[in-house]
Formats: sequence, C-alpha cells, structure tokens
Amino acid sequence: MRHIIIILIFTIPTAILSQWQTQISGTTENLRTIYFINSQTGYAGGENGKMLKTVSGGMYWNSLNSGVSQRINSLYFFNADSGIACADGGLIIVTNDGGLNWSNVTSGVTDDLYAVSFKGARGVCSGSSGTLLYSTDSGYNWTVAKNGFLSAYYGAQMVSDSVAYSAGVNAIFQPFTAKTTNGGQSHTFNNFYLNGNEGNLTDICFISENTGFASARVFDGRGAVSKTTDGGASWTTQIFFRQLHSIDFTGANTGYCVGDNYLILKTTDGGTTWGSQSGSQVTALRCVHMTDSVTVYAAGDMGTILKTTNGGVSAVGDQSELIPGRYVLYQNYPNPFNPVTKIKYFISRAGSVSIKIYNTEGREIAVLVNGTVSAGEHSVVFDGNDLAGGIYFYEFIYGSIKEVRKMALVK
Repeated sequence: MRHIIIILIFTIPTAILSQWQTQISGTTENLRTIYFINSQTGYAGGENGKMLKTVSGGMYWNSLNSGVSQRINSLYFFNADSGIACADGGLIIVTNDGGLNWSNVTSGVTDDLYAVSFKGARGVCSGSSGTLLYSTDSGYNWTVAKNGFLSAYYGAQMVSDSVAYSAGVNAIFQPFTAKTTNGGQSHTFNNFYLNGNEGNLTDICFISENTGFASARVFDGRGAVSKTTDGGASWTTQIFFRQLHSIDFTGANTGYCVGDNYLILKTTDGGTTWGSQSGSQVTALRCVHMTDSVTVYAAGDMGTILKTTNGGVSAVGDQSELIPGRYVLYQNYPNPFNPVTKIKYFISRAGSVSIKIYNTEGREIAVLVNGTVSAGEHSVVFDGNDLAGGIYFYEFIYGSIKEVRKMALVK
C-alpha cells in the first residue's frame, strides 16, 4: 500500500490536473483553510498550527509563526494587514501586520472552532458542541450565543451585517443549519436529509440572503451538494460519488466544490449541473477559494495547494463523468460493524472485479466478488458472524487498479 500511495502523489501534477497547477507549499501538513485577499496575496492554515502566506499568487509560499500548535480550521482577512483565524480548543488568533505576528483573543469556549466569517466588523464563529459565537468589533471580543449541545457546525458565512448561516450535523446525524437575522444574537434551526440520507454539512456559501449552497459528507461515504432558495427553509440535494468538504461561489452562477480523492466540481449555471475537473488520487481537498470566476485555489492533505487561472476544464454531464479514474471504492458501512457490513463500489466500464477480505496477518478470509462486473454502482454484503472481533482489510481489484481499505468488526 505504501508504494501505491507514493506513486499516486508524485503523478498528480502532470497526469491528472492539466488545467490546475500544483503549487509548492513547502509543507506536508494537512491544510484545512485557504483565503485570498486578492489574486496575489493569500493565506493557508492547517494541522499543528501551520500557517502559510503568498504574495505571488501561490508561486511561492512562506511559513508564518501562528503562535499556536492546534489545528487551524478557518481564516478570514479584512484587508492586507488585519486577519483572524480560529482553531481547535476554542482558540481565536488575530493579526494586524499581515500575519507576521498573531495574538490570542478570548473566545469564551474550549470547543474546537471550525469556521469564522465576517461582513464588515460583524462576524460569526462556529464549531463543536453546538458552539455559535458572534462579534461586533472585528473579532477582538466574542459573545457565546449557543454552546453545550450534541451538534457541530463545520461551515459558517456572514451574508450581511445581520444575516448569517452555520452548517453541520445534529445529534441524530441529520444535516443541520443555524440562521441568525440579528448578527448572531439568536438563531433558528433547520434539519433535513440528503435525499433521504443521513450526513453532515461541511461548508456553506450563500450568494444572497436567500440563495445558498452547502457541501456535505453522506454517511455511506458519498458526497452531496444542497441548495436553498428560501433562506434555508428547504433544500434540494444532488448526490456525488465522493465526500465533499468545501464550496465557494463568485456571482450567481459560477461555483466550485472540492472533496476526497482530488474531486473538483464546477458549475456555471447556479448549481443546476456540476462537471468534474478531477482525478482519482488518494489525497483529499479540504478547502476552496475563488478570487474571481477563473482564478481558483484549492488546498488539502499533505500540503496540497492547487491553482487554476482559466477556470479549469469545462465538463458537464452525467455522473459517470464525475469519476475520471473510472472507479470509486466506498468505505464499508456501517464501520465499525457487528456482524454485517456493506461494501459499495462504482465502475464506469464493465470489467474484471475482485473483492477479498484479509485479516491483519494477511490471510485470506473470504472472496466476495471474483469475475466480470457490469458498469455502474454495485454493493456486496460481508458477514463476520463467524469471525473474532478486530481489524480486517478488504482488497478491491478492478483491472490493473488495486485499493485496500480497513474495517473494524466489534463484538
């Protein structure tokens, strides 16, 4: 498995993303957020307090001292000098000199903070344990509006100086949104399903006070994009084959959404259709930021930063086009399981497929699939009733492609 991963990582720039250029970030830390003030000056943050800055449109990145060791989850800059970031452990840090120095401000919570957004001096910040914060002075002071609930908010956006949305998941695994119309002081809440599926919203982006989009992870391993035109009261959802982590729009029509295995989706018709510009790599893209309709940045695991200056490749079509690598192997569901779990996969063309189960010693336990399989989505059930609890692996072979995933049997 180690050799396969190394090969995939080093073939990304030329073989997969011809219209997206890989930027040299100088780090292998997983990046969780990227924010550009303009087409040249931008910041990225991630694991272990990693903070990066570019003033060359991503050509060169310099490491900054954030002063924290916790994972930085979200960035927002007011101008070239003043910015704010939120991190795990209730940390909020601010800078007034373009990121050279950062200082802590009191958030009032110790929960992980996942998203921060401002409109003028008014802003919101959201995170785990149902945390909803608001500020009226550019983030120097914060008030706790909600906290201590079995929910989490992974995305937030201040749409106007009074209207803001946060998005995540509630205690019973439903996609969940919070809306404020008074700058964060009080909220209304809404839950819905992703076309009947449980899951959690990972990011949110409104193009007006009533029309917005949310990216999502479906709990069976797929992804989704949901849209509302009535201020979050109701949502329509499109399902995709890989989990999605971030979404951004510029204007009413053009938007990007990124996710697992280098999945990059683009719409030019306000989310009615989405086309793929991606490859089937192991690295996840965690965040996307548009400076205009053709200049887009995406960042993710292993220090990955991508950039396009021509809007990428236009591609709109059916869902088979969303899998340029011609296959998707989902994580088994449920996982952990006892004693039955389902393994789902998608192949864009008919071909030879093998799915075998192995224990941690490499001994073959079961053969679930071995033969020619038609194009499309398929699933197979694995029953571990006669096995001891522990870690097992399922090996998927499709033609010359091989992928192995881990699963846990709990008894």
